[in-house]
Amino acid sequence: MIPGGQAPVSGRGPPLWSHGVWEQGPETVPRQAARRTAAVASTLVAAGTALRRRTGHSCARKAVAGGDAVTTLEPTRPGERQAPPTGELQGDVFLVQTPLTLPPPVPAGLANILPKHSVVLASLSHGGYAAFDFVPEAAEDPMVALQLLLGGSVDGLCGLRRLQRLPRQALRLGKVKQLTVEEVIAGVNNTFDKQLSLTSNDCNNYSQAVLKAILQDPEKMVQERLFSTLDWDGMASEKVEYKEPSVLNAIVLVAGTTVGAGILALPAVTQPAGFIPSTLALTGAWMYMATTGLFIAEVACKTMATTGKPATSLKSMAAGSVGPIGAWLTSAAFVFLHMALLIAYCSRGGELLTSLLPGSLGVPPPLAFAGLFGGFIFVTKGTDALDQGNNIFATIVVASFFALVALVIPAGDLGQLFSTSNWSQATDTIPTLLLSLVYHNVVPTVCAQLEGDRNKITKAVVVGSLIPFLMFVIWNAAVLAALPGATGTADPLEVLRSSGSPLVAGGILAFSLSAIVTSFVGFVVALTDFFADFLGGEDSSSTGPGFSLAKLRDFALTLVPPVLVAVWDPSLFFQAIDQAGAFGVSTLFGLLPALMVLSQRSNESPVLTRNPEFLGGYKRGPILPGPLLPLLVAAVALWVVGDNALELLQPGL
Repeated sequence: MIPGGQAPVSGRGPPLWSHGVWEQGPETVPRQAARRTAAVASTLVAAGTALRRRTGHSCARKAVAGGDAVTTLEPTRPGERQAPPTGELQGDVFLVQTPLTLPPPVPAGLANILPKHSVVLASLSHGGYAAFDFVPEAAEDPMVALQLLLGGSVDGLCGLRRLQRLPRQALRLGKVKQLTVEEVIAGVNNTFDKQLSLTSNDCNNYSQAVLKAILQDPEKMVQERLFSTLDWDGMASEKVEYKEPSVLNAIVLVAGTTVGAGILALPAVTQPAGFIPSTLALTGAWMYMATTGLFIAEVACKTMATTGKPATSLKSMAAGSVGPIGAWLTSAAFVFLHMALLIAYCSRGGELLTSLLPGSLGVPPPLAFAGLFGGFIFVTKGTDALDQGNNIFATIVVASFFALVALVIPAGDLGQLFSTSNWSQATDTIPTLLLSLVYHNVVPTVCAQLEGDRNKITKAVVVGSLIPFLMFVIWNAAVLAALPGATGTADPLEVLRSSGSPLVAGGILAFSLSAIVTSFVGFVVALTDFFADFLGGEDSSSTGPGFSLAKLRDFALTLVPPVLVAVWDPSLFFQAIDQAGAFGVSTLFGLLPALMVLSQRSNESPVLTRNPEFLGGYKRGPILPGPLLPLLVAAVALWVVGDNALELLQPGL
């Protein structure tokens, strides 16, 4: 259904129509609502909290921040002499969030990951606003704050005050019912559980109870998707038709992005640990990467809602959630990951190209590989020829994979899969396993294709990454079972290619070279686009065939450094894969998504994420619930980075 009265959302891509209210920004909120509503702010005031005692008669003050006068909300305290507001509620209902100020010696930084303090405001018929909040009765006691942080409960107080002015960052939720303040007290305050707990009964629970009692329309329409795509090609002359997005296409996009050259390194890194330990490690890696993919999807949906544009990128998401430092960290990790993998692709691709072509190439193999396929990308970038060529190699990857599995498994010894179980070696496989399961760069595209529909996005990410995971398990089992014995430090694929039948050897060569080429194309295109955007000038992604200095610059920066490194040491395939997974993937697709989600969730209103119908529009909040999950993901990423950094600094350990 496409709601009437909504303005089209501008931006690239097909025409879109928004559902409900965008998060912020005058260009994406209806003009009438914009005059009455301000975005929810995470920095309303540090003093406007429920965990510090204040005395006095005024319930609102003016603080000067950056030269602007801002009306800030004071917390309710017992024993104040000011009479509580009375009379009828008439007009609008607002929600205000203030960050917690924790009493010393509790670290103030903990407030950044705790839910904000929520206060409900309702207009009074005789002027001013009634403020309803829920605070600890002994908020000045540090032991009370510590008890709450440890998951305990304390005595709470349902507060009621009168404000003369509306805080600037109050969010309007709708009209108030015809009620009196006394009726709200009798209906909510006198029946609400006064035991305050951050995990089950806090100010946000109280705000939910108050809003349900006083909102004239507490259940507004909530859409699953963020916007709707119109099918202009299929529309009649005066009929608007909705274009249903394809979840299957999104699944294929995720799966196709995941399957790449990383699969070639799996048998070599998993053989020392054995099939069972490495399969369990691969399962854990898949669960980890599926989680971080959904973290990126959560931030992408929020970014689309905030900007009103369906297109977003990891860099813009990081800049909007964790700030400029996050954007620079994203760029640095992006370049490192792509450079490391291009070194690996040039190294192994040159070897395979040498074995495929008769005679000597006359140039170093990495240079020959980069010159042949990099030149093809340079000439065809921006044209259909590049997609067609890449699709040919992708088809060879799929066909040769199933052909090899069908040839190798019947001739293999399945008993070999259970002959080695070195659990201590399982952790050494993690960087390569993480790299093999990367698809995260296409998650923002999937979110845009599926219109921000969280259920469809979750299905696309989980199923799309599960298919390659199952392929990797089958591939690993087939190769390890077919090996004639322990290979030592030799590459199992090379051993199998040299000892197997000509059909198996040809299949491995075709599969390996095609997998590297498809990955090489994607990473070269992505990195040249990055340099074009970062350095400015003529956009090399839109020049198509032909020559330009900007295009030459971008390709030189992309290909020359990895080719030089690969020529210097052509045996860097496995080392480059391992370091790319240990540092690039762990940072860009492990640590960064966790930090973005933590930052975003700390600035969201728990009241509206739990009850999106209060504001209407679309579903908000975490795709994967649980406040500890992002912290666990970040801890794992830091452990992988730290463990591998220690190995580099102290190789004897």
